[in-house]
Amino acid sequence: MRLHYRRKFNFLRRILFILCIFLLYLSRDSLTLNAKNALMNPKLAEYHGGKIDDIQILRCYHWYRQCGSLYAPRLQPSGTARNAKDAYNVLWSRVSKNITVEPSYSFQTGAFYNSYMYVHTKSYRGKSKNLIKEVAIARDSALIPLQVLRDINKMVKSSDSSVFHNHVYRGGKSTSPWWKLIFGISADSDDISVFGEEWVYKGSGIWCKYILNDDDNDPPIVNLEIYLGSSFVESRPSWKEVIHEFHRNNIPSLPISITRKLETKPARHKFPNKLPRPIGIPDSENNILRLLQVDQDYKIISPHIQFSRAQRSFKILQMTDFHFKCTDNSMTIINEIRTVNFIDRILVLENPDLVIITGDLLDSQNTIDYQTCIMKLVQPMISNKIPYAISLGISDESNLATQLQIKDFIRNLPYSFNNVASEEGHIAVQVSFRRKLSRSTLARRDGSSSDETSPSEALFFVFDSFNPVDDFLLNYSDLIGKIDYGLTFQYFPLSEYRPHGLFPIIGQYNERSTLIIDTSRSKGDVSMTINGEHYQSFLDILNLWNMKGVSCGHEHNNDCCLQSKNEMWLCYGGSAGADVPRIEGLYPNVRLFNVDDIMDEITSWKRNSNSVDDVYDYQYIYKGKQ
Repeated sequence: MRLHYRRKFNFLRRILFILCIFLLYLSRDSLTLNAKNALMNPKLAEYHGGKIDDIQILRCYHWYRQCGSLYAPRLQPSGTARNAKDAYNVLWSRVSKNITVEPSYSFQTGAFYNSYMYVHTKSYRGKSKNLIKEVAIARDSALIPLQVLRDINKMVKSSDSSVFHNHVYRGGKSTSPWWKLIFGISADSDDISVFGEEWVYKGSGIWCKYILNDDDNDPPIVNLEIYLGSSFVESRPSWKEVIHEFHRNNIPSLPISITRKLETKPARHKFPNKLPRPIGIPDSENNILRLLQVDQDYKIISPHIQFSRAQRSFKILQMTDFHFKCTDNSMTIINEIRTVNFIDRILVLENPDLVIITGDLLDSQNTIDYQTCIMKLVQPMISNKIPYAISLGISDESNLATQLQIKDFIRNLPYSFNNVASEEGHIAVQVSFRRKLSRSTLARRDGSSSDETSPSEALFFVFDSFNPVDDFLLNYSDLIGKIDYGLTFQYFPLSEYRPHGLFPIIGQYNERSTLIIDTSRSKGDVSMTINGEHYQSFLDILNLWNMKGVSCGHEHNNDCCLQSKNEMWLCYGGSAGADVPRIEGLYPNVRLFNVDDIMDEITSWKRNSNSVDDVYDYQYIYKGKQ
């Protein structure tokens, strides 16, 4: 009896051994691929931009050494994967997301893996054939995106359309073998494939449109970005949302929005004293954007603005303290939408030439995706083509990203003066008013009756409150004595914001306790030697450049202007965020400044969200003697 059972056991063991060898043979490619990703460390970095010729969602298993780049096959082998051997040696780069918690932007999460978006890049010199020029992503892999359906509908109406040629729809259960499903290299269970047209299905609901020949003038995609959170809006030129707020069913986290950027080429037109103006800005518009020096991506490359027409005034909108979180909390989402609508309304009413944000865009550790929050905040300015400068505050940090990443993201946004900031983060915007004054204007101003040129210079400092200003100010020492109008903006209030005795004040001054600030400049501990003279007061230093006022943020319950020595006004921007804690009776507000060279004055006023159409606390910051 024992011999009989032993024979059966040996027979079953042989059968199992043969089956194991057979299964190992069938899944040899999958095992090789997983071993390659687990043992090797690919040198290819994550995708931060560049032309691409393939895209798909790939699984990164927990036993892989890293997820930044993976070896994986192409679902539909093309020029770089012509045979089976090459197909399993394609190196993919994950679309980068500058936050440290990787699973937060995965598309799917399993017991042993996370799925991310990967692209295949290739260096193309001169030729764009086979590059991806458009991407569309469906919310359900069994459905076709609306953009693809619209293009197919156009082809159906064409007499030479091949839209019904070689179409395959595989529904129901997956046709992929189970051993491939285990290692995650199969296509979706519901797979729609289209051949013969520009749109090609890449699995996981991703559709791509390719540049089919070298005569195709459509620009290729040169960047993809991922954003987390609700109410995201893409407003940058040459960018477009691929999918908006995709909710991942098996991941209880923030929705994903994906945007793409098309290649932009430098304009060949030449204009005096400036680079080509942005596309679509007519010469007839009296708009500051006409005079900015920008590159093909609308990034500002010079801090100097020269007026060459009739405009002799310059309006600045100061906004501060938003504390955006961009979480999935419904009240937070509503309040942030209210804040953005408030900003939109202010821009329509005032049409400023420059927007300055003095800190606390983010809400420190409560903010999940800093990029979504910043994009939400600057979207009104980008949509209205208004340049802006940002000085970061104490809450502008994240435990998911470094301070350098936050600054780099702001610097690369369109119309951002941060692109021309100093190494320490300081910005100086110089505005030159130049034109011949009319006889009537001159008569009103100084009694002269002859035509003459009357150039004026305005200088606006935007300081980083956390870095020293000595070297930065010394670079502008040649402008001392040449500035007619000056204003300074920074996040922290100065020690002089707590004056003693009686002093002029306009607005609400609710926080009067001693300043508890760690920066030496805000404490008043400043020591500089400029042009042989030694100074220990920061206000005395600013007075060298004829600064008429300093405006800050940080304190939510102060929105006043008070006058300090040198007749310099020290102002607060208030707080603009609808979700910001403040005392009863105060509403989200902004402050405006207007420099008028004709009237020889600087004025300031405020607007708030409770009565946004009304101006209040109108005052003179500077009034020339005429």
